[in-house]
Amino acid sequence: MCGLLTEGKNCARMEKKEAKTVKTVWLPSRRGDRIPCHDNWEGQSRVVIVCHGFGSSKESPMVQALHRALPERGIGVWSFDFPAHGDSPMGQEGLRVPFCMDDLETVEAWIRAKSPQVEVCYFASSFGAYITLLSLSRAPRNRPRAFLRSAAVTMPQLVARWLTPRAKKDLERRGYFVPDYAYVREMRITPAFLRDLWEYDLFSRYTPELASLFMVHGALDEVVPVKDARRFAETFGAQLRIFPQGEHPLMGNGELEAVLAWAADFFLGKE
Repeated sequence: MCGLLTEGKNCARMEKKEAKTVKTVWLPSRRGDRIPCHDNWEGQSRVVIVCHGFGSSKESPMVQALHRALPERGIGVWSFDFPAHGDSPMGQEGLRVPFCMDDLETVEAWIRAKSPQVEVCYFASSFGAYITLLSLSRAPRNRPRAFLRSAAVTMPQLVARWLTPRAKKDLERRGYFVPDYAYVREMRITPAFLRDLWEYDLFSRYTPELASLFMVHGALDEVVPVKDARRFAETFGAQLRIFPQGEHPLMGNGELEAVLAWAADFFLGKE
């Protein structure tokens, strides 16, 4: 299993094929480094910013599937790597919750500067959903659409489970520990990141009017229990669909196809 990744056991063998129109762009971040992005937006009136899961990247199978599927429905796509993920030049010092929100907001600001009238939507997986919802609470928009896949709505509690006696010893000895998951890139968890998580509790920061939310979740998700997704949806008025046999990745047994179809319909106002 790949922890808070959303791509399942084969996450390390990511599909590299991209749509022909995808361009690689490096945007300057608020910290002075650069944000690696994929731009698959050709002036459509609607564009979706894709936020990947923890330990994943813009190269993941789900992100690449979105780059292929959404433009066929007339929807542009932008994806990027969070700090310390994928092609990000940042190391463990960049893995901070505020920095992740900063980069999402920087990508969005660039899109809006290019086309002020464009409708910006979000597709966010697991940790990416946590960051997206926090960003919406920190910098409210005009009730945008956000599609949340296997949302890590209780991210602080999830990471707390990683604090085994060995992890605590590594924190004391090295100043970080590495979760025991097959992430695409080694993820080093620092005390600063742990403090961020406890400061940024989603249930205490988010409010119902911030966005129109569509959630999909697996009933068999062992990373983010479905009861947490239900509690969030009920608390904040999100639409929630549950796959009875779905696990955290939601990539098998027709789940990927359903997620892509529902997301496109939601962004187009048909859901």
